[in-house]
Amino acid sequence: MKKILKNVLMLLLLGVMIYSFRNEIGTAIGVIKSKYFPCKDPIEYSLGVFDERFGVSQTEFLASLKKAETGWEKSIGENLFEYKDGGSLKINLIYDNRQLVTDKLEKIDSVVEEGKGSYNEVKAQYENLKKEYENDKKVFESRLKIFEERRDVYEAQVQYWNNKGGASKEEYNKLQKEQKYLQAESVEIANLQAVLNIKINDLNSMASMLNGLANSLNLNVSKFNNIAEENGGEFEEGTYERDLNGERINIYQFDNQTKLMRVMMHEFGHALGLEHIGDEKAIMYRLNNGVNQELTIGDITELKKRCGIIKES
Repeated sequence: MKKILKNVLMLLLLGVMIYSFRNEIGTAIGVIKSKYFPCKDPIEYSLGVFDERFGVSQTEFLASLKKAETGWEKSIGENLFEYKDGGSLKINLIYDNRQLVTDKLEKIDSVVEEGKGSYNEVKAQYENLKKEYENDKKVFESRLKIFEERRDVYEAQVQYWNNKGGASKEEYNKLQKEQKYLQAESVEIANLQAVLNIKINDLNSMASMLNGLANSLNLNVSKFNNIAEENGGEFEEGTYERDLNGERINIYQFDNQTKLMRVMMHEFGHALGLEHIGDEKAIMYRLNNGVNQELTIGDITELKKRCGIIKES
């Protein structure tokens, strides 16, 4: 009886382990297939989170996904993606401050009359936001510097006590306390970085509006620079993520169908294993500042390399 009970408990434990690690196993298989057998099987995707505040229906959104999918597939004549209920690659439409600001800017743009007064009004909003951004950036850089200094000291202390064969209880407790601080502070710093990225996007949208107004009014004013370019910011309208919880594409922002298509195609490119490339007109350029919806020669070349159609140079 004890032996049977032991076997039952072992089976239950095994079941729990399989359930706990099924996502990890599935992700590991996906990584192996992506690395060693790229483009051999279509990537199955499905809808995940869908926020209706974007004002687009699921039918319209899926149609745009299909166009983005086709854009990659027709370039090499392969079935690279396939929509399927429960598909492992989740496509999430997430409404946050990025799209909220985009919507506000569109409302401003829709009521702007062609006149210097309108230009000055938007410019004042831009300058106020830039001051906020610059102050936030100083706070971020200061906290990051302190964090990195304390992290370096912590790591040196850990190495020191490891070499000594272990720390005293008092020293161990100090190290544990410092570790907790560093973990919490790293989360806060990441949040500050996210806020900065959002404000960079906001400023870039307003800068584009101001430059457009200046051109249309033929104003003799200085051009507003792209803050994301100056600070090395990257594609923020969407993200592709792969971790122990699976694969997902998160779409955060678009102001028209052209931008939506580019975001989708860009993130599908990452799902295929492609990295950013230097051509500003390319779908896989690090910033979503183009208008074309077609792959460039550079995009197609990188895809062919990834799929083994042409060899890496």
